[in-house]
Amino acid sequence: MTDTVPSYEIEQWSRLAVEARIDELAEIYAEVYSEPPYDSGELWSRSVFVDRTRRQARREGFSFLAARVGHQVVGFSFGLPFAEGSWWAGDATEPPAELRAASKFAVIELLVRKRWRRLGIGHQLMNGLLSGRTERYAILTAVPNADARRLYERWGWVQTGTAQHSPESPVLDALALLLPSAAEP
Repeated sequence: MTDTVPSYEIEQWSRLAVEARIDELAEIYAEVYSEPPYDSGELWSRSVFVDRTRRQARREGFSFLAARVGHQVVGFSFGLPFAEGSWWAGDATEPPAELRAASKFAVIELLVRKRWRRLGIGHQLMNGLLSGRTERYAILTAVPNADARRLYERWGWVQTGTAQHSPESPVLDALALLLPSAAEP
């Protein structure tokens, strides 16, 4: 008998949908971020996620995708544009001048529940989130020793430095990806 990959759908949610389902999203977030190496520190607490996500959802250009199997959300990703000349808040190494000067789309979250990993859902969420973006680069931060960090590297992301978003935050790797639209003539 062979295992079949369950059918899943990727759907875009509005800011209002994110707000209406913030408790459900926070439950998924808390589940995923209870695993090492995320299982310590205030940065990955449920309350910080809710506050941060509500604030980010109000920003111009916020984009959110959810992966659903039936009625169950099994993962999500979201991000928002960073203006030319801007970079990560907090204590961050200076990126290459071209990267700082360019338009960027910051991937804030990409997560998939444990049971649904290794099925391509995360890759589809990332591809969907970045598809059609007009910015030159996508950027994100990742825990250096996390499985996700190694996954991003396999997907073509390149480390550009480090960032510590707040004094309570660990030092994270800052990664960038040249977006396909930027490579077109």
